[in-house]
Amino acid sequence: MFKYLNKQGVESNEGFIVQSTGRFTSEYREGSKKITIELNNGISPSGKFCEIIKSDAFSNWDGGESITQDKQKEILKNFTAAMEFQGLGIVVE
Repeated sequence: MFKYLNKQGVESNEGFIVQSTGRFTSEYREGSKKITIELNNGISPSGKFCEIIKSDAFSNWDGGESITQDKQKEILKNFTAAMEFQGLGIVVE
């Protein structure tokens, strides 16, 4: 379940926040940990507006701490759900 924090950000009742921080960046936050995600605007194959991210977008927390593969999959799932709640798809390149 999500709630809007403002026009560019949502908070999940599962303990994470996704916030647009600029034209080409978003943040994923869990508690005191944060990932700054570089993204590009695009159109998905289904014709939906989307954000395009790199496949290694969730490999490290800001500050350099590595993220396990399982945790990266969880973060991608969370990030995708938050973006879809806001009407945007995700394409991973």
